[in-house]
Amino acid sequence: MKRMQWIGTAAAAVILLGSCADQGGKDSAARSMEQLYAEQGRPVRTRVLEEEDFSVALKFPAVLHARSESTAYAGLNDVVRTVQVRVGDYVRKDQEVLSLSADNPALTQATLAWENAKAAYERSTVLYEMEGISRQDFEKIQMQYEMASASRMSARDMVHVKAPIDGYITQINVRPTENVNPGKALFTVSNRNSFEARFYAGISEVSRIATGSRVFIDGCGGIVEGRVSEVSLMMDSSRKAFPVTAVFDGGCEGLVSGMGIDLSVETYRNGTALVLSRKELVKTASGYGAYIAGGTSDRGQAMLVPVTTGEERGLDMEITGGLKAGDVIITEGIQGLSDGVLIKSVMSVLAMNTPGGEK
Repeated sequence: MKRMQWIGTAAAAVILLGSCADQGGKDSAARSMEQLYAEQGRPVRTRVLEEEDFSVALKFPAVLHARSESTAYAGLNDVVRTVQVRVGDYVRKDQEVLSLSADNPALTQATLAWENAKAAYERSTVLYEMEGISRQDFEKIQMQYEMASASRMSARDMVHVKAPIDGYITQINVRPTENVNPGKALFTVSNRNSFEARFYAGISEVSRIATGSRVFIDGCGGIVEGRVSEVSLMMDSSRKAFPVTAVFDGGCEGLVSGMGIDLSVETYRNGTALVLSRKELVKTASGYGAYIAGGTSDRGQAMLVPVTTGEERGLDMEITGGLKAGDVIITEGIQGLSDGVLIKSVMSVLAMNTPGGEK
């Protein structure tokens, strides 16, 4: 039993000595690093501050609509016989898209009236040339013929329905053999050259949006740019927000009328801004500050400079005062720095250890 107690005591002593030695090693290493920093400078990474394009945007959901869009409606009670196109097809203005019954009573009646008016007009023409009827009677018959021609053409257009504009078929509301009544929407044609989007901005947002502000849609493998065309001064009572309209003069195959999109409205832009990320800034008693490197390119002193900030974009902040283009900003290694501390650029250290670098 005494032998076992002695072994346990000895083991504890060895562990304690090892722990003390390890702690002493750490303290020694820490003192060595601090001494190294004092002699050669704390390692930091830096970059040269340059002017850049800085903008801030607000995002909104919206529904896209073609600015040039037209829907054809049925004008007769009839049955759809043929549909010559499909959704996505491109059609020209006055191209036939679908047809109703060829023997539609309205078309048949209009055709008979036109044929009678035509025969009367041809007879009256011969008589008028022979001075068999007066000019007044001839012009009356001529007007009746023209009216019959217009009625016949109108009836034909209601049976053989044509595209009202150039564009793409974005919707077909009927199918063959389907009964239609006057006012029934048949199909919609949209032109993709120009779009319009309406969105709603809250009270705190609408004051930052102005007519002419740039608007962007991220689509078609790139950015489609537009402009704000109208900002309503009256709040929509149901949405508790202000309607805003944006127009896009250009488009692409990926944008179609009726699709939901997310658009960005540029509310601020500075083409010559100085920008720092939040990790490059330090909080001070009076606001924000940034460390710049003074001295040579690879070794110098850290200098804490108070800065004023402007607009924010995510983790980036616009610097409106305290710095200028060309200042060398300390970007990494800020922790542990203080004003006047000796620093050494990590990039210079790396260059000394690469082939062709300084020795």
